[in-house]
Amino acid sequence: MRTQITCCLAAVFASIPAIALPQNHTDDQVNAPINAGTFQNPSVNVRPRFRYWVPDASVDGVALAADVKEAGRVGAGGVEVLGYYLYGGTPQGTGTFAPDDWSVYGWGTPEWQDAFRTLARAHDDNGLIMDFALGPNQGQGVPAPQDSDGLMWDLWSYNISIPIGGAFDGILPGWGTGPLQAVVTGLAISLENITVAPSVITSLNGTGVPPSLPGDPPFNRTQVTLSLDSLKEVTDQVSSDGHLNLQFPSNTTGLEYQLFAIYLIHSEYRAQADPVDVQGPQTEPQNYLQNGSWAVDHFSALGAQTVTDFWEQYVLINGTRELLERVGNYGWEDSIELRANLMWTKNLPQTFSANHGYDLTKWLPIMFHQNKIGFDVEPTIWWITDEPDAGNSHIADYRETLGNLYGLYLQVFNDWANDYLNLQFSAQPSYNLPMDMLQNVPNVNAPECESLGFNHLVDGYRQFTGPANLAGKRVISTECGANRGEVYQQTIPELLWDVKRSIAGSYGNTTWPGFTTFNYQYSEMHGPRQPDWEFISDAMNFTARLSYIFQSGVPKIDLAFYKKTTIFNEIIRDYQPADLEEAGFSYEYISPDNFNLSTAYVENSTFAPDRQSFKAMIVRANDSMTTLGVSKIAEYAHAGLPIIFSGGIPNNLLTTPEPSDSYVTDTLQPLTSLPNVHVVPYENIASSISSLGLTPLTVISANTTWYTYWRNDAANSIDYIFVYNDAAELSPEESYSEGTIEFATTGIPYHFDAWTGAQTPILQYNQSSTSTTIPLALAGNQSTIIAFSSSPLDTSPIPPVHVTSPLFPIIPLSYTPPTTAKNNSSDNNGSGGLIANLPPSTPPTTLTLSSNTTCPLPSTPSTPSNTLLLTNWSLTIESWLPPTTLSSTPFHPLKRNTTYPFPLSTPLPPWPQLDPALANTSGIGYYRTTFPSPPFFPSSSSTNNPDDGDSKDIVMLRFKSPIQHTLRLSINSHPVPPLDPTNPLTDITPYLSSTQQNSENEVLATVSTPLGNALRPIWNELRSSGEAPDAQDVPESGGRGYGVVGEVWVEVWKGVKIKVGGGF
Repeated sequence: MRTQITCCLAAVFASIPAIALPQNHTDDQVNAPINAGTFQNPSVNVRPRFRYWVPDASVDGVALAADVKEAGRVGAGGVEVLGYYLYGGTPQGTGTFAPDDWSVYGWGTPEWQDAFRTLARAHDDNGLIMDFALGPNQGQGVPAPQDSDGLMWDLWSYNISIPIGGAFDGILPGWGTGPLQAVVTGLAISLENITVAPSVITSLNGTGVPPSLPGDPPFNRTQVTLSLDSLKEVTDQVSSDGHLNLQFPSNTTGLEYQLFAIYLIHSEYRAQADPVDVQGPQTEPQNYLQNGSWAVDHFSALGAQTVTDFWEQYVLINGTRELLERVGNYGWEDSIELRANLMWTKNLPQTFSANHGYDLTKWLPIMFHQNKIGFDVEPTIWWITDEPDAGNSHIADYRETLGNLYGLYLQVFNDWANDYLNLQFSAQPSYNLPMDMLQNVPNVNAPECESLGFNHLVDGYRQFTGPANLAGKRVISTECGANRGEVYQQTIPELLWDVKRSIAGSYGNTTWPGFTTFNYQYSEMHGPRQPDWEFISDAMNFTARLSYIFQSGVPKIDLAFYKKTTIFNEIIRDYQPADLEEAGFSYEYISPDNFNLSTAYVENSTFAPDRQSFKAMIVRANDSMTTLGVSKIAEYAHAGLPIIFSGGIPNNLLTTPEPSDSYVTDTLQPLTSLPNVHVVPYENIASSISSLGLTPLTVISANTTWYTYWRNDAANSIDYIFVYNDAAELSPEESYSEGTIEFATTGIPYHFDAWTGAQTPILQYNQSSTSTTIPLALAGNQSTIIAFSSSPLDTSPIPPVHVTSPLFPIIPLSYTPPTTAKNNSSDNNGSGGLIANLPPSTPPTTLTLSSNTTCPLPSTPSTPSNTLLLTNWSLTIESWLPPTTLSSTPFHPLKRNTTYPFPLSTPLPPWPQLDPALANTSGIGYYRTTFPSPPFFPSSSSTNNPDDGDSKDIVMLRFKSPIQHTLRLSINSHPVPPLDPTNPLTDITPYLSSTQQNSENEVLATVSTPLGNALRPIWNELRSSGEAPDAQDVPESGGRGYGVVGEVWVEVWKGVKIKVGGGF
């Protein structure tokens, strides 16, 4: 049975879609030499990939190989192989039924080994590269003997109340649960029932007692305070049979004493369920290889070695290792979604003591709240201390230790991937664990985040990329496109919105359309079972070209925010105001845990001069400090780096014990006497920074939010700047934006079109000795790439002059290089073919050229002779319908063609408005119409050659509304280059028929839809691995409005040759 290509384009954040084989396969640094191809045709090394969910090892090998080939055919660089196994299976997974025996087809079995080898060979056969998860589900474990020391550990706590002056004489509560970790006693001195108002934000301190640990969410709970002076560890008084005899003091004031017995256990958390726990034709496992997979210890080298040892013994055999050395890109682990009472490893206490200089044991009772990150039930009773910070500093120390140990785990995988397989390791590190995410981002060859977990926030991505860019990571990947409730409904523009924001920032008992992960909850199931599959290559090529550019050089960022957060319960916008973006300042976040990186130094008043080249560091009054952070900020300030204290000097130190009560203030306050250190209000940081003489790399003046992202490719003397008009919640009319950007660079400016691969000079700009100002017009969610080169590019000649004013209106300009003697005559003053392309309704304008001459341009009124609304459309829809029997295989849809009455009304309506029956229709639509050549083709009196006359006519076709999903355009059977879905406007002059009177031009616009509309009527009948989809995820009522929507116009633009000597 055949699986399908599923899930998300792994498009890259702030740099690149992950995948790239450098000449040295283990070189993870910026500027590593790779064969990237060209901008027009990027190589597989920089192309996005699909995550490929393999249901289990029963999938036919021929189908696996065919799917890999399909992925390459539509423009992917390969796939990321991941054994789905019901996302872990019962009870925490997404299903309870497997139609094939996992004792035979489980992850790691000989059948899985064969399937994995087939996938690797298919990549080799098709010239692609492959990523692979290190285990089933999310790659967080492997088959292993139960209770192996390398498997995941946990702590289990029991407690019992003893009256003041009372005694305990008996067997410890919970005795026999596991090895005894600790016994702690303490006096409870107060109890409070806390109800949290819904309006309370997640940044509130979890205990309600300041100072807070940023990121701790509040919960309703009963909160019991323990006296710090009463806390005692009495583990050594417990006999070998679990007996303890204790007498508690009577001369004290409080509520009662508590005795806590804490045991070390294996969590027994599954990465793949035991076959006997899954419904279906399962058999009893005969050995651990058949017994599913256990999650490994993520806080020890032994946990990682448990995984690598399994791979070496059971998977990397019979030629598989050699295949991976050729086609392997990354061994990979997904976001960590483990469940535990308290994340633990056996040697954590020893590591804690070595790191912090005190024993954690007596504070263990207060560790069991606020450390679950939403993957288990928060306890209803919280134990805190009567310390000024309620014991939060000890929780922070625990989290820091856990982060250090997790870093050791990651390092084992990095070393193993590099040394044993000659490839790299990638992971989504930390952010679902109780630790500082920023701490371990640099400890992975290719760190990866995700659009879903990061809530699609540009600011959220910047929290992740700051440490990665500081560490010089060439690839920073993001898993794009997963959204709840959009399965079989997500459109390509919606997916590319995630891509752009990232940069700116089959199966028995399964019904048609085939295996669908997560019980139809999350988008998106890309593959041949979707009507859009034949059209998705346009988006793949677009993303690949972005990747090609943003794997080049080194990122340059204006500002670094200091950020120390001990837990990331949810990714939220950290700097709330939008003033920095509006002014054009780019910024990232850096943790003090990153200050030990070799690139974290100051030179010439710049932080990280070999990496982001930050111009200043912002420290906020409510920031949590560490001793390292405080000392390094002082060091950076004395080295000349501008330090901006926003809202005042911070005073909260996380470290225990503190060097002194006033350490932070005593160290940071004197810095304010330095000329480069400033205390400014929290509000409007952008204005404060500008008043200090600091300017952004891109000074933006626009009426919507524009994001920029800068890469400096010093080796090729070129800078690339990604510009994106973010308009997620605005209508097309509201989101169109004109503005200017002053770029802090000079050189020859170019426009790189990621939709077509064209590279053309920008011909309207002003330039000073230090900067270049360019006017831009961007539709909502449209992006562009601006490049500055120190010398002309071979692919695109430039004219000797350009337009300097006015910057508005923006005049579409083009250039045809000189080809004849006439072009070099005095009449043209060597200007060649600099052409002003004037749309209808352009008022008369006078241009000033860089040669200090002026050139008046004529007006071009809008008249029936140069604008034509296309009407008389016909529409044929190839509907994709459910097969007669949903459970029959292979899962091929029925297809039926329907032609709608001619002519369609104008403006063209969405399909459900054209015909209510189309609310439940998915498929491919073919829109056809014609228009005559005269007067919409240049008249016979004009040669349309800019070398032979002063003007030419240019025929443009404009879709007034954005493209809903995919659209391919052809004129007279000639394919037109891909259109930007946000601004579908294109030159169709080369494809028009002859100039003879009454000649007709045929327009064919082919659109596709996702499959969701067709699934809605049968939603309750659908099954994937025996599971029905959730009712809340049913496609929206009435169907999505696909098709060509709105008006389509043909416009005749006037191409006027600009002469250096003035006139036209």
